[in-house]
Amino acid sequence: MAKKLILFISLILMSSCSFVFYQPDRFLHALPEKYKTEYEQRWFEASDGTKLHAWFLLNSEKLKKPKGLFIFFHGNAQNLSSHFANLVWLTKHGYDVFIFDYRGYGLVDGQPNQQGVNKDGLAALNYGHDLFKSGGYKKFIVYGQSLGGNIMARSFTEFKHKKDVDLLVFDSTFSSYQRIAFNKLKRIPITYVLSPLAFILVDDRFASYKHLKDIKTPSLIIHGQKDIVVEPEHGKYIYDNIGSEKKWFWPIPGGHHIDVYFRHDHRYRKKLLDFIEKEI
Repeated sequence: MAKKLILFISLILMSSCSFVFYQPDRFLHALPEKYKTEYEQRWFEASDGTKLHAWFLLNSEKLKKPKGLFIFFHGNAQNLSSHFANLVWLTKHGYDVFIFDYRGYGLVDGQPNQQGVNKDGLAALNYGHDLFKSGGYKKFIVYGQSLGGNIMARSFTEFKHKKDVDLLVFDSTFSSYQRIAFNKLKRIPITYVLSPLAFILVDDRFASYKHLKDIKTPSLIIHGQKDIVVEPEHGKYIYDNIGSEKKWFWPIPGGHHIDVYFRHDHRYRKKLLDFIEKEI
């Protein structure tokens, strides 16, 4: 039994852990109407012709010049209809939120892989930039959560309009597929001995850690200190290695994975709004 399990795990590693990193579904989990939020369906294309689906969540204040635009790179599971709730509350404070799905997620055809989702991320940045330029926004913020933070940072390296971005946010994220796979294998006694194989067999060509030093955009790193999905060390690594002169690290005491705005008496919602108004 143990030998079969080890063989199974080895096969997972050799396939670059795709089904571990990407866990999409096609189910409609919730609609923005649940939060009394108006939205628009949007479609746009990646450079290889893949048609990507997005929701454009509109601020409830109906401002002629909204306070800002958030481009939201969501995490690895389900699809945008389960992730939009993480930032939909921003629409009650004068911000629009653009959330999109990667290939293989929700209504988008194809299968997710590192190269493909990188194309999707770059396409979303370009589409979001078009929205920003035409929408009269005061601020342009790109938000990456969990897996989405790594996709965000890596695709950002190819984005031609970096100077127009006011803030990058890294929420509960990591910068190396190999390192996160290593941590997961190391935590389980039966796979502990296999953990070094992550650095040999897991594809890290589209990891963001190689490019962190080149990111000069102001950056906010948020990480729960009790996160067992993506350990806090990953967020601290990003903070220590990112090249921006203006950077901030919010270690969330008692925080778990991507729970910063749902727990903690919602105080981090106000903190983020105040931060954007005063620091960015």
